[in-house]
Amino acid sequence: MIVLKIAFFLLLVAYLSFLQYRAFHGKKKTELIVNIGLMLTAAVIGTLLIAGVDIPSPAIPLTAIFEPIGKWVFPEVK
Repeated sequence: MIVLKIAFFLLLVAYLSFLQYRAFHGKKKTELIVNIGLMLTAAVIGTLLIAGVDIPSPAIPLTAIFEPIGKWVFPEVK
């Protein structure tokens, strides 16, 4: 059953990618490359989530990066 869900999801992503590719006709190649990269990332993450793989949250590294900046900009806020 999981294989069918993944197959349907990938078909949906491929169809949406095709529609977006047609919309990018005549625009810059960099926009198309960024769009393809984002769609591939979404396809991989979506497939992993459907398969039940535990994906770590990006909140921990982002907190480690931005919390010191926030304390520097707003030193009195607790």
